Amino acid sequence: MAYPKRRRRARLRRTLRAFGPAMQRPGGPEPFRAALGAGLALLACGVLVSLGGVSGTRAGLFLIAPLGATAFLLFAVPNSPLAQPWSAVVGNTVSACVAVTVVLLGPPQAVAAGLAVFWAMAGMAALRAMHPPGGAVALATVLSAPVVEEMGFRFVLAPVLLDTVVLVGAAVLFNRLTGRRYPFRQPAVPATAPDPRTGLSPEELAGLLRRANQSANIGVEDFGRLLAAAEAEVAAHRAESRPGAANRGANPCGTHRGLRVASR
Repeated sequence: MAYPKRRRRARLRRTLRAFGPAMQRPGGPEPFRAALGAGLALLACGVLVSLGGVSGTRAGLFLIAPLGATAFLLFAVPNSPLAQPWSAVVGNTVSACVAVTVVLLGPPQAVAAGLAVFWAMAGMAALRAMHPPGGAVALATVLSAPVVEEMGFRFVLAPVLLDTVVLVGAAVLFNRLTGRRYPFRQPAVPATAPDPRTGLSPEELAGLLRRANQSANIGVEDFGRLLAAAEAEVAAHRAESRPGAANRGANPCGTHRGLRVASR
C-alpha cells in the first residue's frame, strides 16, 4: 500500500510543478530596460494622441488596450518571431480588418467575437504574421462596435496601423541603443547552403523547429547560433575532462563568450 501512495504523491508533486513558473527570473537590468522601452514607446503614442486633441479622436488618434501586449513583445522578447516588425504590423492590421468586417456585418456581439478572433488567427497564419496581440485587437474591435460602426475601415488605419508602426519604430531605435538586436537576424545564405557553424542548412534548421513546434518561439538564425554555442560548450567540457586539461589553461573554446553573443 505504501508504494501506490508514494506514486500518488510523486504524481501530485509533478502536477503542482507543472503549474509553477516555467521561466527563470530575468537577471540584471534587462527587466528594467524592457519596461523603460515599452513605457517610452507608449508615451510616444500618447503624445501623438494628445497632439490630435478632440478632432484627432474622430480621426482615430487614440490608444487601444492590445498595444500594451504588442509593446511587451517588442521590448521584452525582441528575438521572438512573434515580435518582429512584419508579425506586429501585419498581424495587428489584418486582425483589425477582419474584425471591422465582422462588426459591419452585424452579428450579435458574442458571435462576432468568436468569428473575429477565428478569422484573425487564420489570416495571421496565412500571411506568416502570427502576433498574439492581434487576437486581442480583433476582440477589442468587436467590443468597440459603436466606434467601429462610425469609423468603418478608417479604424484599421488609425489607431491600429498607425500606433503599431509607432511602437515598431520605437522598438527598432530603443533596442539598438540598448544593445539588443531588433529586428532579429535572418539567414544571410541561401536556404539550402549549410551553416558553417553547425553543418545544417537554414532549411534543415527550420525543419527541426517545425517538428518541435518551436518555430514561433525562436528564429532560424538564432537557433543556429544557440546550437553552435552548445556544441562549443560540450567541446570545452570534454577538453577539460581529459587528462592534463588543468595544465592547459581555462576554457580553450571561449564558449561562455559564444553563449553570451548567442543570447542577444
